[in-house]
Amino acid sequence: MSRSERLPGPGLAKVQRPPLLQRRHIELVTCSTGRLHALFDGADVLSEGSTRDEGGALVYYGSTSLHVALPPDAPLAALLDRALALDPHLRLRALRVAHREAAARAGGPLGPMQAEIRCGFAPRAAAVSFALTVDVTARVLITTDRTARA
Repeated sequence: MSRSERLPGPGLAKVQRPPLLQRRHIELVTCSTGRLHALFDGADVLSEGSTRDEGGALVYYGSTSLHVALPPDAPLAALLDRALALDPHLRLRALRVAHREAAARAGGPLGPMQAEIRCGFAPRAAAVSFALTVDVTARVLITTDRTARA
């Protein structure tokens, strides 16, 4: 391999002696699953969407928003926002609610669903809430009279 054919990047270097000890500090944060599920059960759910005919197949496009009212003792900080946004159990529950809402609006069972989740704090008139918005795209598997008219 000639010099002009080499891939760009760092060249060869001597191996340095690794340090004897290494120290790393990390902070782990987790949500209380029981309290989170109790809050999620009382969430306000708002959905919108419809089907479109695309190449002879019905495709559902829609959005589902969930507003989870936070208790007064919840810290309103970036740490809570990040912990809730990354909690896989909360995201899975939001996806399941969005799938259920989409199937009800589409008028039939859905094929594989593509979803995008956005979340963050949402100040409301009564209290501060955490909002999850799930944008959904899915193919409707069975055409019924209701979906044919849509």
